[in-house]
Amino acid sequence: MRVKYVGMAAILGLLLAAGAARAQDLHVAAAANLQKVFTQAIIPAFEKQQKTKVVVTFGSTKLLAKQVEQGLPADVFVSADTSTVDSLVKSGVLVAGTQATYAVGRLVIWSRADAPNHPTKIQDLSDPKYAKIAIANPDLAPYGAAAKLSLTNTYTTVTGRLVQAENIGQALQYAQSGNADVALTALSLVIDDKKNPYVIVPDWLHSPIAQSAALVKKNNIHPKARAFLAFLVSPAAKPIWKKYGYLTPSVVKVKK
Repeated sequence: MRVKYVGMAAILGLLLAAGAARAQDLHVAAAANLQKVFTQAIIPAFEKQQKTKVVVTFGSTKLLAKQVEQGLPADVFVSADTSTVDSLVKSGVLVAGTQATYAVGRLVIWSRADAPNHPTKIQDLSDPKYAKIAIANPDLAPYGAAAKLSLTNTYTTVTGRLVQAENIGQALQYAQSGNADVALTALSLVIDDKKNPYVIVPDWLHSPIAQSAALVKKNNIHPKARAFLAFLVSPAAKPIWKKYGYLTPSVVKVKK
């Protein structure tokens, strides 16, 4: 498995590298919340099962979508929402009929153990003692949009104190480094953190973070691309999603 992390400045370099990518590798573009579950569990299990090497690029959903449109080498697009996948299917970037909803993500408020204050609920963030609150850019990341909606629905006033990151992983890094007091981030990125406190944001405060994936339309579909999509919603993957804090969609739907 090879891992890439993508940001705004990396678009050109990745596009230039496309020609050098080995054809036999399966290339996956995946939302940043999937960093741990993919690198630690999903991809190793798939590689073992299929005897295929996976190269994964992580980034915010909307940025990755734009890059896939511009030619980012990818066989499968794995989103942190369903609307981006549906949009890319309609525009012809992704293959119609291959959409698969594989998991539902959860949002948490995370803080360092040595921080002076630790919120126990999202409303606590109205207190100005939380001077810098890191969230993923709501225009780029579904978890950022969920964070913004949760703050709005609880009338939690944070005007002027939000620090916007490009993606959910970067938002967590801001709090980990002390550049923010807390971070609204993905449960999957911190669920195994036994040292630093976090609190789950109630799911009813935002729209469900249902996450889906689909094949990227290209002349030659990778022979293992459909197998990767199938693995995401397979019985073998369900306990992995659960271990990393994801909920199972009430109806897992794979269009054929």
